[in-house]
Amino acid sequence: MPLVAIIGRPNVGKSTLFNRLIGERRAIVGDEPGITRDRIYGEANWRAQRFALVDTGGIVPDDEAVIPANILKQASFAIDDAQALIWVVDARKGITPLDEELARLLRSTGKRVLTAANKADATHWESDAGEFHRFGFAEVFPISAEHGNGIGEMLDALVGDGSWQLATEETGKDAGEPQAGMPALRLAIVGRPNVGKSSLLNRLLGEERAIVSPVAGTTRDSVDTLLKTSEQTFRLIDTAGIRRKGKTLAMAEKLSVVMARKSLQRADVAIVLLDAAQGIAALDAAIAGYAVEAGCSIILAINKWDTLEDKKTGTAAAFEREMREHMKFLSWASVVTISALSGQRVQKLLPLAMKANEARNVRVPTSRLNEFFEREIRQRSGITAAKTYKGSRLHVQYITQIGVRPPAFVIFTAGGKAGLHFSFLRHLENRLREEFGFFATPIRIIERHKSKARK
Repeated sequence: MPLVAIIGRPNVGKSTLFNRLIGERRAIVGDEPGITRDRIYGEANWRAQRFALVDTGGIVPDDEAVIPANILKQASFAIDDAQALIWVVDARKGITPLDEELARLLRSTGKRVLTAANKADATHWESDAGEFHRFGFAEVFPISAEHGNGIGEMLDALVGDGSWQLATEETGKDAGEPQAGMPALRLAIVGRPNVGKSSLLNRLLGEERAIVSPVAGTTRDSVDTLLKTSEQTFRLIDTAGIRRKGKTLAMAEKLSVVMARKSLQRADVAIVLLDAAQGIAALDAAIAGYAVEAGCSIILAINKWDTLEDKKTGTAAAFEREMREHMKFLSWASVVTISALSGQRVQKLLPLAMKANEARNVRVPTSRLNEFFEREIRQRSGITAAKTYKGSRLHVQYITQIGVRPPAFVIFTAGGKAGLHFSFLRHLENRLREEFGFFATPIRIIERHKSKARK
């Protein structure tokens, strides 16, 4: 699809405009300048014309600080890729020296620039927006990204001129979209701050897609990127580092944690990234628990493995034992030691994700499930479903699969008192995994109890 980049200095309302144009709250919005840092992509549709949008961080040219310099770098990538630019300025504050610098930068690109004079909520601010014509860009629109005023006129002008659109006749497909019949595997990268999530995203993509710095909490928004291989299309979701509740003070950080957890709800597989140098923390187990609650298949990736000194033959096995001791509820998760910085064993992650995604979509034929039930529950002795209640024993009648992504089963019981013993459920889950190959995916088991009818 044609790509439109939203550009501007910090705190002029770029993310508010981005969210309005795509029709959902994808980018974090707040009064604090510099909230958006990485490129965030979305899709918009106006008058039956679809186009891709990219939101960028507030540009501060020639700033030597690590994060502003990287924001400029990321914005430059977006400008290079875009066919048209929406330059957002603040109609209330008027022209600033930083706007003048950005105008020179945008003129040098030779690309079509639409100037969106934002925050023009009143008539006098609409008239003041005219001063931005002095920069030489013919298309200036007073808008209010918050209230939607003037947005339609700007979009009419944008799509009315077809010269900016990319030719797609050669491929017959929209750029950046998964191939038909091949849905994208949604792969989220989650973990504590500064464990290397953005470094891993960049390594998988082979480019600097996300800002990487030693400053914990650099990533704030959840960044989606499509990656196509010969076997599968992946939608990689880089999330903000999840902190403990007491450690998230700034509103932007609180929102970034919320967005990270929401990203898990739309993911198929989660790579839970751990720090080999820092060891396993209680927060790692909590983050993995969020992924399980969301129904994600889990790959535990132990990052920075190359930084460990005096590694021996059994070091990896010992680390895994310690990790599983801290996360007993993830005995089924796949484990791999990696280095996002050097690329060590990173190539294993995508095949593991594909295998896990295949397993989470398995629907067991009824005949095989009935045979499994007969063998493992009816005929197997020594496994008690529940304690006897008032002389009546709980009986397991049958089991059926009710869903996939992740696999979900219902066990129908009768007699006694409802409530299957945890040891029985654990045994049943383990046997289901062994029998049907539910690799690295959670299994939901629900009990439905049939009580005796009252006379």
